Amino acid sequence: LVFAYAVAQCIVWILFRTLVLGALLRKQSTSQLITRWYIKHGGDGEEAFSSWRAVYNTATIMTYGSFGLVALVAYHWGNADIGNLVLFHTLGLLLIAFHVWSSRSVYETLGDFGWFYGDFFARDSSMLSLAPPDIKLYYTGIYRYLNNPDKVIGQAAFYGLALISRSWAVFALALFLQACNFLFSSYVETPHMEKIYGTQIHRDSGIVRTVKKAVNKGVGQAVFVDEDCSNDTDTRDPADKLSESSGVAGLLASTAKPVKDMLLETKDLLSTTTARLAEKTLPAELTNLDHMSAYSLKLMPGAAWRASGKGAANKGAKTVYYLGESIRVAWQAPASHSRRDWIGMYPVTANFSDQITTSGSKGCYVYTHPDDNLLAEMVVGDSVFASSVTGVTRARVGKNSSGMIEILRGEALFSSSALPFKVGTYELRLHHGGTHAVLVQSKPFEITTCNLESIVQLLRDDNAPAAESVPEPVAAPPTDAEANALEQLAQALLTIANKAFAVTDSHTVASSDGLDTDGQIPGLRGDVVVQTDVVEPLESVQDPFSVGEVLEEKQARRIGYAIKEYFGVEFASDVLVHAAKHGATVQDVAKRILEAKQALSAYSSTSIKP
Repeated sequence: LVFAYAVAQCIVWILFRTLVLGALLRKQSTSQLITRWYIKHGGDGEEAFSSWRAVYNTATIMTYGSFGLVALVAYHWGNADIGNLVLFHTLGLLLIAFHVWSSRSVYETLGDFGWFYGDFFARDSSMLSLAPPDIKLYYTGIYRYLNNPDKVIGQAAFYGLALISRSWAVFALALFLQACNFLFSSYVETPHMEKIYGTQIHRDSGIVRTVKKAVNKGVGQAVFVDEDCSNDTDTRDPADKLSESSGVAGLLASTAKPVKDMLLETKDLLSTTTARLAEKTLPAELTNLDHMSAYSLKLMPGAAWRASGKGAANKGAKTVYYLGESIRVAWQAPASHSRRDWIGMYPVTANFSDQITTSGSKGCYVYTHPDDNLLAEMVVGDSVFASSVTGVTRARVGKNSSGMIEILRGEALFSSSALPFKVGTYELRLHHGGTHAVLVQSKPFEITTCNLESIVQLLRDDNAPAAESVPEPVAAPPTDAEANALEQLAQALLTIANKAFAVTDSHTVASSDGLDTDGQIPGLRGDVVVQTDVVEPLESVQDPFSVGEVLEEKQARRIGYAIKEYFGVEFASDVLVHAAKHGATVQDVAKRILEAKQALSAYSSTSIKP
């Protein structure tokens, strides 16, 4: 029982050290997973590497210790011949000594930085304190003879323990450990080395090259040929190979077709069922509404359109807004429409039916023309009342309509908490009378990000009318490169933070003289007009990174997501809340972002978009 426990514990530590830590190290190589996690939670690259060293060192000690325990428990010689006893112990001790010498030579060559895979965490000596002045691949010490000593002779001590203990179980465990180490080397170390050092890697070790030279010189011809130069070819008839590949392709196609048909049938069934349910759940008054064709939604151009410099939007072109930018929409409805009509913003895939909305708006909605009862609920900062009537006209609706009706035109503003603050493709839906029955939908539009240089210019004036021109930013005087980068990033962060922290200020104005109707018909006398201003609280990069010295969790999540999308650095919301609580300014956070980007720059697969 003790032996079984010792073996099980050793296997667990072997798997943890080679497979679990190997998977983490591979993700660190491809996406800087460990470093990103520490940066997200308020740490840096130095802390990430320090923690990795502690975990890897612990796993290595436990692997060696648990293996030694297995060998100790399995140790037995009984009445064995004294000659075999001396021989096996001598060979075992020699293998252990060989392992110690090899490991010591590797450590002396690599140091702490290389021993603990430091080049997975840094490619610049200034990024980690343990990094050497020049991070390059040098073949010195034991590496002059072997490219990867760990793979070849790095497990000698385990076989030595197997000889000393005279146990086949210990020998099998040593084989298992070497197999796991081989996988670690092949799928973690080697791909990373090839990616980072490229042509600096020697194809053959010093010993192999020496043997090749000796053999080639003695025989008079090249006995050892590189794999890349081999000309082995498949001698099968081309027709046979084509037949084989066609057979496999046919098998895959025949298997995929029934699955595809089943998925299409399921999709059709869901669509049909959803449509029927929608028809049954539509409010009765919606079926009796007149002038349905008088309802419309039209997206107004945003910063991306202004930046294009075009006088009008291209017909059929995709409508694009930038993350955090206010979105204006022009709506139209009959004068008799319900004063509880509202517009919601949803991902295009959120609802199955065009007739009824089944998903929640998550606060991303605005009333089109609120009445007195709704306006009585209005509080400071509430963004759901950011809409009002801008005009009224008389028009004929429908081909068979004989009379003229009054049609209201209005404008709704989605900003601050009414925005989804997430990159994706969305649509707007106009709903009837406080229900989820859909009157009309807008065309889909995209929320995306822009590059660092354009953030301030495009987003700072996004509340300006579309026809106004955006002034070119004044060029800053030349400064130190890093200071200039910090200033640019701080200004961009200030703009983005203002979008996340913005407060919607809606207030009512009584209209005694009626609305502006371009002289067509009298206005709606006595109606209430809602005026909306978007207040951005931060004025400079020296302002606190909060609103009223408090950063709410929702605001922290929004600004954290925006930092990730715009700058390629992820911070947990509690890290931002903690920074705001301790008085961090916008420039302090920008400096932290710049440091994080520098730590990730060598490996990061996500950078600021060009």
